Amino acid sequence: MSTESETPDAPGEFDQHDEESEADDEAANDANMHDADVEEDEGAADAESGRTSSNRKSPRVWTDEPEDYSVFNNPPNLAEMRDRLFSLEDPIVMPVADWQTYFPFVDNIWRKMRTEHPPEDGSAKVDHYHCRFRRAHYMKPHTPRPTPEGKQQRRKRAREEKTCTMKMKVVYNRGPIETCTILKDTDGGMTHSHDLDYNDSSKRNTGIMQTARCEVTKGYVPSSIFWKMWEEPEKMLAAGGKFLKVSDVRNLQYAWRQGNQLVTLKAHKGWKQGRPTRQPPAPPAPPKPQFQPSNQPGVFGRLEPVKADARNEPQTVMHWDTLQYPHHARGFLEPYMPDPRLTPVRTRPHVTLTWAGSLDGRISQLQGIPTAVSGPETKAMTHYLRSRHDAILVGISTAIADDPALNCRLADPGGYGGLAWEFQPRPIIIDPHARLRIHPGLKVLKMASEGRGKAPWIVVAPGALLHPFAVSTLKAHGGEYLMINDYHPAQGGLKWEGIFNVLFREGIKSVMVEGGGMVLSDLLKAHHSHLIDSIVLTIAPTFFGKAGVMVSPDPSFDPTGRPIAQRLRNVRWQPMGDADVVMCGQMVADQVPLTNGILSGIEEYSRTAPGFPNPQPGTQPAGQPPPAGPPPSQSQPQPTPQTSVTQSEARASSNTPATTSQPAGATPSPAPVPPQASAPAQP
Repeated sequence: MSTESETPDAPGEFDQHDEESEADDEAANDANMHDADVEEDEGAADAESGRTSSNRKSPRVWTDEPEDYSVFNNPPNLAEMRDRLFSLEDPIVMPVADWQTYFPFVDNIWRKMRTEHPPEDGSAKVDHYHCRFRRAHYMKPHTPRPTPEGKQQRRKRAREEKTCTMKMKVVYNRGPIETCTILKDTDGGMTHSHDLDYNDSSKRNTGIMQTARCEVTKGYVPSSIFWKMWEEPEKMLAAGGKFLKVSDVRNLQYAWRQGNQLVTLKAHKGWKQGRPTRQPPAPPAPPKPQFQPSNQPGVFGRLEPVKADARNEPQTVMHWDTLQYPHHARGFLEPYMPDPRLTPVRTRPHVTLTWAGSLDGRISQLQGIPTAVSGPETKAMTHYLRSRHDAILVGISTAIADDPALNCRLADPGGYGGLAWEFQPRPIIIDPHARLRIHPGLKVLKMASEGRGKAPWIVVAPGALLHPFAVSTLKAHGGEYLMINDYHPAQGGLKWEGIFNVLFREGIKSVMVEGGGMVLSDLLKAHHSHLIDSIVLTIAPTFFGKAGVMVSPDPSFDPTGRPIAQRLRNVRWQPMGDADVVMCGQMVADQVPLTNGILSGIEEYSRTAPGFPNPQPGTQPAGQPPPAGPPPSQSQPQPTPQTSVTQSEARASSNTPATTSQPAGATPSPAPVPPQASAPAQP
């Protein structure tokens, strides 16, 4: 990567990809598809070599390719990364090797202008980039080059002039694994004055051109290369090839053809000789969903395998502990996963609680002893859940007892085993008093140094004693200490609202809470139910006994003393493996009833209806003095909740306006009735 200063293109200059005559295009489109015309269209270099004839076709070699042959070798999640590197809504942290792999696919967006080399104090190196449509304030008018004598001037397509002031900087961080932080170099609210398609239509990126160049050097016909690339439209669009043309491939072949004039061009298997289409083929119809959620909640489902795609992904070298989780087993989890469409409107991260427990609600047999609860299938499912969240949260007890790696080991572009470090979830450890001993031997730090995971963020309370060695070691691996000021020791310590708000401001849009028992039990309390979005619970057919660690929230009661039950909605049960069962649901609090069981409103209306007698059961008939009450100093027994409700209702009825008085000797009504069903009292 060059560190020299570069200047923007002049406004009248055009890339070589657009230097195609419109008149030639129209003439070529109107020409008949004779053999000689096809030969001229399929290789301008063939005409230069003198081996073609106007009356016969040159020989073609049809290659015998495997069924899963692919011309693309895109990095994982390329389409998403191109969008993120274009908009830069949030800072992006990735290894330097990954940045060097992704940059060729966005070099038509950004142009490197200068480099700030670190001084002797050891600060980080910074590269500064400008948008390719950034223009200088004062530019000389462009003077077209004179046309040679005897040559007709080309008629170039006029391009809409755009000026964009977007800037980007890349800060290189030192550590066991060299990483870089990619972020805006302008005000936070500034955006591009154009979209990504405008960049792709104006200039082809190096990545998509290198993909075509690899096929050119193998001796393939340009139109066959163009056709083969569009056989995989998803990869083609992800690499930025939406506006690629056959002429772009011919331009690549021309330089190679100069040194390989005697090579007979070949074609890809399945390519039909003919004039390639000017427009890319329409994308295929979206596949049918593999999973349809049941309309009946709380039912069991089946995991049916689907037919595998005929085109396999290129094989990569996987680590020995890489896990496999099939695609057909992911559909039932989708309704409970974070929805990226809701991220812009959310004010807190999506929180998913997940754990594996026994039939008696225990997650381990003894305190501080790791216990294998579920089978390998649910373990792979857990790593798939990790790949769908931005962070994994555990408590300090789990971090000390288990020493977990807290990374994703799924054999998928969203897991690791390639260029997936940036897509790894961020470990979050709740450690208010900084009890965790930080040293390079921790599994989570070893994963970070090997590029197979991210370093943790450790949440501490104000006043925590942080050892300088722990701070430096954590920072060297890319981790941080997050101090949460919302700390109340008398009320349970750190507040979950404050923790999730800080994580959301730091770019964490979804959190997967894995344990331990105290963390899960605290989040399951009634006053925290509004923070929980989904629950994924694995139940194993075993009993751990009373000595095990239990996940169970403290009971909560309403003002009348009635216990409040925590229930789940949209529940689905899914068998997993030979014996385990996975239950998915969404949290909802049990609503306290607002009435006493009678049809709402009738009793209140009958008490206040004018013109109808409505004495209370405890009122005395007219003419009789009320009984003498106990002296004020006498203590009264504590009323039960039902008695309190009755007394409060009696006090409420005594404050209502007085109605027509009851004559002496009339029998009081034993209970209030609706006015429609009662008759006027006779004197």
